[in-house]
Amino acid sequence: MSLHEVAIYLTTKAKEGGGDLADAYGRSAFNRYYYATFLTVRELLGALDSSWQGTSHANIPGMLEDAVINKIKKAAKAQGKNGLITKGREQSLISQAVSSATEIAHLMRAAYSVRVVSDYEPENKLIFKKQTFEIIGHTDSEAKNWMIRASREKGVLLSISKELGLVS
Repeated sequence: MSLHEVAIYLTTKAKEGGGDLADAYGRSAFNRYYYATFLTVRELLGALDSSWQGTSHANIPGMLEDAVINKIKKAAKAQGKNGLITKGREQSLISQAVSSATEIAHLMRAAYSVRVVSDYEPENKLIFKKQTFEIIGHTDSEAKNWMIRASREKGVLLSISKELGLVS
């Protein structure tokens, strides 16, 4: 069973009950959704550069917005300069990479803040509404989609990186 599947199970349990137990299940679900997403992003970073795989949680967004984008920009510009890709293709690859890396970075910032509050701030209770719950303005449905969104953008970045010869 994957972490994402565990999170879905915990979400269901949180919605079934009430009180402190529901709060605990919900917090645990947010934690599992975060870690499922984190592992997906860590795998991406490791594929792009093995030394990046150990990047701390809090540093991942910056790594995506700086090192990942710069690595792809450098490779695209080199291929453009050497006539291996057109200027238009170079710009397109860079634009796609910036968009995908930025999307993952924003997602990871939000997911990390939810995970920290869920794990370390029990005074911030979950808010249960009809068929959903939330903490600091983020719902379980949003959290369920973190990994899906990160995986989609990871695919874009890996595809670009393959085209540029950065990964095999």
